[in-house]
Amino acid sequence: MKMKLPPTVIREIQVSESECALVRMTVKAGTIPPLHAHPQAQIDYMISGCADVSVEGSITHLEPGDSIYIPGGVTHGFLVSEEDQEFLEFFTPGRDDLE
Repeated sequence: MKMKLPPTVIREIQVSESECALVRMTVKAGTIPPLHAHPQAQIDYMISGCADVSVEGSITHLEPGDSIYIPGGVTHGFLVSEEDQEFLEFFTPGRDDLE
């Protein structure tokens, strides 16, 4: 099932294969993305901005240059930020629900 993104989020698919996917995300300040889960493992790398990331209720603060590993199947999401964010998301295996 495809997750509907708010209009304040831009998703640019860089690579989408069955083995892995790489996505560049741009999120405007004040966006409240939904917490979600998917079977793929995920690594996020913060390019600019900062954010608190919730992974099964545990909060990690990310600054530019930081990354976080999110195991497949766990509830997670970026929490609202007061500044724009840009980050890369790497998924393995790939996702067939990206658009």
